[in-house]
Amino acid sequence: MSTHIQTLDLDQFEALAAAGEIDTVVCATPDPYGRLVGKRLTIQAFRSLGLSGDGINASSFIFAVDLEMTPLNLPVSNSANGWADIRLVPDLTTLRRVPWEPNTALVICDAYECGSDTMLSVAPRTILKRQIERAQQEGLAFKFASELEFFLAAVAPNDAWQAGYQDLKMLSNYRSDYQMIQSGRDDWFIRQIRNQMPAFGISVESSKPEWGLGQQEITLDYCDTLEMADRHVLFKYGIKQLAHQADLTVTFMAKPKIDDVGSSCHLHVSMWSTETGKPLCWSDTPEGGMSAKFGSFVAGQLEHAVDVSLLFAPTVNSYKRFQPDQFAGSAIALGEDNRSCAFRLVGHGPSYRVENRIPGADVNPYYAYSGTIAAGLDGIERQLPTPAIFSGNAWEGREVELVPTSMHRAIDLFAKNKMARAAFGDEVYEHLVASAQAELTSFDSHTVTDWETRRYYERV
Repeated sequence: MSTHIQTLDLDQFEALAAAGEIDTVVCATPDPYGRLVGKRLTIQAFRSLGLSGDGINASSFIFAVDLEMTPLNLPVSNSANGWADIRLVPDLTTLRRVPWEPNTALVICDAYECGSDTMLSVAPRTILKRQIERAQQEGLAFKFASELEFFLAAVAPNDAWQAGYQDLKMLSNYRSDYQMIQSGRDDWFIRQIRNQMPAFGISVESSKPEWGLGQQEITLDYCDTLEMADRHVLFKYGIKQLAHQADLTVTFMAKPKIDDVGSSCHLHVSMWSTETGKPLCWSDTPEGGMSAKFGSFVAGQLEHAVDVSLLFAPTVNSYKRFQPDQFAGSAIALGEDNRSCAFRLVGHGPSYRVENRIPGADVNPYYAYSGTIAAGLDGIERQLPTPAIFSGNAWEGREVELVPTSMHRAIDLFAKNKMARAAFGDEVYEHLVASAQAELTSFDSHTVTDWETRRYYERV
């Protein structure tokens, strides 16, 4: 795993500020969609508010809006409480320079209630921290890696917007999965990602063209849970900025086109001891394989995968990706290096881990990691037996359960899941349900698709 990542301590930051190399600090926190929201501060304001003050004031509505930034009147923020302020407090371990923005640093913030040292319960970063704390109480820690895919169009973002994102010229003309010719053609841009992300504190392992037209995959090195979630959102933030500067349009939609493959975000997770710092996934028996505790952890994920699929598939579009034979993790089975299964065992010995193939690239990592930990801890608490390994094509398995194929169904299942309510607490759980219902209501109330028009306009 690479170690040449760059973050700043305060002495380094102050030296750069004194030299005029940094004059702006982005203070941001992840919102419910995994986007960074916040403010850009001057050096003086960052010192007075971020370093020695009470934090940066922001409206709580940033955690209670839809993608169009329309307030949703959720319990955390609504007309009755005046969309009250919260405090954004920098986590100084995340302070870093932004390589593609001259004179700019960025720090990720935690959200706190105003006038209190209580973290805002429904903030995505708080939700994940609470699940990490639950695991620590059991002597467990986890390491994650997000494996993100995305599409690139050879069209400037403003032009793509004006075109309604229709009929965009993609960066490749034909299928080029793993093909080095296409990789060479794209590398004028992709190498910017590989080379600049480490300077942004994100260690990159590799890149390659994917199966879809203009589709790319970049894999990130694994690390501790919270840091990986932070790197995930920073990675997307960085790619969107770099693409804009290069007159390219990037999308992390799970299924941009119904007749093309979707974009995944495979989640790799391994389990570690907080006492010894050693991995706990591989059995110390002569035959190896899953340890009993890791087997229970994986079993919990399988048992709850359908009911918490909302945390892996957060948008209406997410469910378009769940089609058989397109390598979306829709068949809930455990495979040994078997890509037809939603859960795939990978590696050997210290590198042994499980890959969750359900999430798409639109996933919020704080929610997905939280759901993974909560489901796995439930499996450990109940000492679920190690699940059987599925052989063959899981999509053709007669008794293999499938993930929901609509957001309607996913919300219904999540809203009845007792494990999730107990793990997250009533306030967070109800916030997640209400947020998802608002997104679905917005879609149902405002959209008549081209498919409907062509099918029904004259013929019904």
